[in-house]
Amino acid sequence: MTRAQRPPLEVEAKLLATRERHLRAIACLDSIGPYRLRGRDAVRLHSAYVDTEDLALVRRGIALRLRRHGSQWELTAKWGGRVAGLVHARPELTVTLPRAPRYPFHLQAPLHPVIDRLVTDRGLSPILITRIHRRRIDVLPAAGKARSQPLAELALDRVRLYRPTQRTAADTYFEVEIERLHGTRRDVIRLAELLRRRFALSPSKDSKFARGLAVLYGANVIARVRRAQ
Repeated sequence: MTRAQRPPLEVEAKLLATRERHLRAIACLDSIGPYRLRGRDAVRLHSAYVDTEDLALVRRGIALRLRRHGSQWELTAKWGGRVAGLVHARPELTVTLPRAPRYPFHLQAPLHPVIDRLVTDRGLSPILITRIHRRRIDVLPAAGKARSQPLAELALDRVRLYRPTQRTAADTYFEVEIERLHGTRRDVIRLAELLRRRFALSPSKDSKFARGLAVLYGANVIARVRRAQ
């Protein structure tokens, strides 16, 4: 991917919790370290990761996700990134869809030269379904500081993974994501370290996409999608 083609960079930390009660405990905090925490809302997110029959996108390290939030649908593409310590950094591009998708799904407008070339005139079908209950929390500077915009968003996720043809979850796990908004990479790292130590969380090196494919199709697929984290 050339510099001109590269989408905006998503920067976040990902941590795993062993119990849902740890997420509830974090949700009760109003501050941690130098940061204020301001609870927003809880949402339910339904996502379908789609690909061609021969997994053209997976083989190129690309995750293509259709997600419903309320009545709104969006399409997100994620490319290969880097994991350094607690922080994941990856190019991400999201567009809003005018209507709910139908399968096989076809791109309704050009998305990106690399993806367009791989899926031109080819239908995309789900290979992984995720259903997430997410509590969202704004991370703010310490009281008295002038900046009022959130430094980051803290997402407390209960994640359920499904095969496209099954109604019973293949796996359920609990994850904490800290996504940079108006803060710095250092804010993301510091907050992740504070939460990790206080609640005995463990770093996660895999995206929901990579973890889901490993659970559903075997751990050997991780090598092909590790860069799509």
